[in-house]
Amino acid sequence: MKLWWKDVMAMEFRKIFAYRSDFWITFLGQIFIQLLVTVSLWQAIYQGNEVKTMQGYGLEQMALYYLVANIGMRILWGENIGFISREIYEGTFTRYLLYPISFFQYKTISSLSYSLFYSTQLLIFYFLYHLFFIEAGISYGDLSHLFSGVFLFLLSAMLFLQLAFMIELLALWVDNVWTLMIMVRFFITFFGGGFIPLKFLPNWAQDLLQWTPFPYLIDLPVRTILGLSTQNEMREGFFLILFWMVLLSSFVKIIWSKGQKQYTGVGI
Repeated sequence: MKLWWKDVMAMEFRKIFAYRSDFWITFLGQIFIQLLVTVSLWQAIYQGNEVKTMQGYGLEQMALYYLVANIGMRILWGENIGFISREIYEGTFTRYLLYPISFFQYKTISSLSYSLFYSTQLLIFYFLYHLFFIEAGISYGDLSHLFSGVFLFLLSAMLFLQLAFMIELLALWVDNVWTLMIMVRFFITFFGGGFIPLKFLPNWAQDLLQWTPFPYLIDLPVRTILGLSTQNEMREGFFLILFWMVLLSSFVKIIWSKGQKQYTGVGI
């Protein structure tokens, strides 16, 4: 029982690598196409404005921002949409009620397995980008920022998981939560810095977003990896992520305590 999490993680990794050739081809194609489009777009913007930096970002940093953000969002999403609601609708959710471990423990380790896998990909692509596009190479400071940012991404993934729990468990009452998850992901991507760095938003919008968990899910980890965040920002972000995680987990417990009485699915 003490090593149950290793068995769950090993099973999830086997799923990930079941079709590894198709996965890597699709993944690499998406990353490089997105990077090519991003660099071309921002290069035109910089040239059109006749500047070398915008809001503290040079072209190289902007390209790296989008590379890290795109992979970082995969870390954030973890097991992706429908990882609970689909099983509730199909009735296979029953098996978790029979397992010797908590449903939440199982799903947390399962989602964390995906996040760790994408974190490894982020490390690989970061080193490759520095190897081919950054002449200065990688310094000790770069490594410190890199691993601090990856840690924040993993912590943010656990925060997002609590939000996903809260929405996915609504499937115990309603027939479709998929659209809700799509909407939440859109808001996180837009207000979290996945579409554009938050520095480009108006000051009033940046101030308002500080009261939400959005800036700490994508923008802060990415800026940390790029070395653009301060120690105070990282420390505040760390505690705010924990705060929102505890707050959302309390709502999850309330929903689960009421929702499990509604579950009538069959099958294992």
